[in-house]
Amino acid sequence: MWSITPTQFCLKARTFVVSPNGNDANKGTLEEPIRTISSGARRAKPGDLVYVLEGTYRERIIPVRGGEKGKPITYQAEPGKRVYVKGSEIWNPEWQSLNNEIYFASPEADLFDDRSPEYLDHHNPFKVELASTPYQRDGMREYERKQNGDKRIGKIDQRVRYTCGQLFVDGKPYLEVPLRNELAPRTWFYDRSENNLYVHFGSRKPNTLEIEITTRRRLFAPLQKGLGYIVVEGFIFEHCGNQYPTDFWKLDQNAQKGAIGTQAGHHWIIRRNLIRHAKSFAIDCGRVDRHTRTQSTSYNNRIEENYILENGSAGILSYGSRNLVIRKNLILYNNQLLFSGIKRWEQAGIKCHKMENGLIEGNYIAHNLHSPGIWLDNQFPNSRISGNVVHDNGTHGLFLEMSDSDYDNLFVQQNLIFNNQEHAVYIHDASGATFLNNLLVSSSNLNSTRAILVKQVTKRTSSRNHSFFNNLIIGKAPNIEVNYPAFLSGPQKFDYNLYGVSANLKNFIINAFSDQPSPWTKEQFRDKISDDLKESQSSFMMISDRQAGFDYDAWMHFWDKHSMTNDRNSEFIPNLSIAYLPSQQEILVNVPDRLGTPFPSLQTNNSVFLFDQLKSSPKKKNSGPFEKPLISSMKLKVWDGLSLLNEGELPKTDWTLSTEGK
Repeated sequence: MWSITPTQFCLKARTFVVSPNGNDANKGTLEEPIRTISSGARRAKPGDLVYVLEGTYRERIIPVRGGEKGKPITYQAEPGKRVYVKGSEIWNPEWQSLNNEIYFASPEADLFDDRSPEYLDHHNPFKVELASTPYQRDGMREYERKQNGDKRIGKIDQRVRYTCGQLFVDGKPYLEVPLRNELAPRTWFYDRSENNLYVHFGSRKPNTLEIEITTRRRLFAPLQKGLGYIVVEGFIFEHCGNQYPTDFWKLDQNAQKGAIGTQAGHHWIIRRNLIRHAKSFAIDCGRVDRHTRTQSTSYNNRIEENYILENGSAGILSYGSRNLVIRKNLILYNNQLLFSGIKRWEQAGIKCHKMENGLIEGNYIAHNLHSPGIWLDNQFPNSRISGNVVHDNGTHGLFLEMSDSDYDNLFVQQNLIFNNQEHAVYIHDASGATFLNNLLVSSSNLNSTRAILVKQVTKRTSSRNHSFFNNLIIGKAPNIEVNYPAFLSGPQKFDYNLYGVSANLKNFIINAFSDQPSPWTKEQFRDKISDDLKESQSSFMMISDRQAGFDYDAWMHFWDKHSMTNDRNSEFIPNLSIAYLPSQQEILVNVPDRLGTPFPSLQTNNSVFLFDQLKSSPKKKNSGPFEKPLISSMKLKVWDGLSLLNEGELPKTDWTLSTEGK
């Protein structure tokens, strides 16, 4: 297995060794190590290595320069060891008792040493209010928006305010409450007027516990925009008080800044790290604010083989990137603060705005709360989403929003998207995606969920020109819903799919959300559908005022009327279903007795699919992500990457040992 040892230091221009037992006045050799990673960052020049030995480093790291092509500056944790970078300090104040369970104390000002000039509000995270209110509550921030004319916000309690701070007891996060009278066991409240932290310890006594409070707002990020050729590998990054990026494109104080950030940099590699317990999100890898314009758009960055766990909002966020690669990451249990609602849109396992020539490949994205697994927003030309396992996320598996493109603008291929709380694929105000050889399974929790739903919700862009070929689509009927091809909508292509229902069921819906508001009354829409089908004498059923349900025959005739020959080569196998066995990372495919349909072999991580030959004109009957014929029951391995973890768990130390190049 790959590692860097002291005997290999000569392979770099210069190596600076960092140790908890070092001193920043030292030379930085193995015999005389320095104490802080920050000292190494100040010394390192292109080609140098900052090599960090096992231990805990409580500091904010600010790279002051980048590397060069062929000579990156590398920050490397000791392989096979636990190397922590923490944005918190152990806190042992003189506690005062409010009662036998609630204690309070005042955090000392000198604990908060992350005094970066980038903070426009305050360097102390407890003195900075979250830009949006978490936990589906509407508080002071929402009141301010309502005062500015946002009529969508409902009932508001102006007293409700949250901070960017965090508190951990014996390594576990306690829950912040916005009002002191809401304190309950394992919660805390900060009174800004008093500068007091109130903590409800239950029956525990604070002097018997290890208490950490977040004192830094970021962990690893430069101040200068556009630095390049930096490698960050093998660390455990924990605890930081970063802001939720509400309106980050116009409010500088809410800039999209993760615990780790490239600051619009280029040719970064962020690999085999673990990032958890950021107040909001883990990694930013694109532009960060309204001042970062096209000339410094982030490009050629790689985020790979990281554990991204239990962060307050999102895992990875990017705005304005070219050639970004996000691959083989394990992204679990994020959006712990349950952000959801108006101005609380920056959460997902992965969310990318303005991603050009991007690749999201081979990631495992699951159990992210109240959020999609993957969310692409505001144009994503020439990008690809390939070979990901996306399941049990709090809303959609994949969400596409706000693009206006012709066919084949985005390829979505060989992904396994199943058991998410809402739709497997949800598209609004977006065009131009091609779906090839995916497993798409709708949720069984809600009757209104679909494997595929396309609709128009605003007038920003269009919802048209999507293609769905060779997919295995499972779920109770109706399972496919697209908008009527008129106004801001348009044609959609379907063929060579395998549907897990009977062809006689009303599995397909055409909705009236082709513009906003819908351009037809209930009667007009029903008459329009009747007119489209009158020559075929096919039947349909109004599912609602704006939705018409079709069986297979009516679906084909509807598209004939609109000059599209959809699903002529698709097949139906009633009662086809899957079950997931997470402990083995296997999918059990349950197939009725009728067999013989060729499926493609599950290839989710290492395959290169022939989408260049297929594109929007399929030439091969090859349904789903499998390659060999199904038997009545098959177990198929879906993940062989980083070890899956339960919530609150850390991986074994050998996860930091890379097998790259083997």
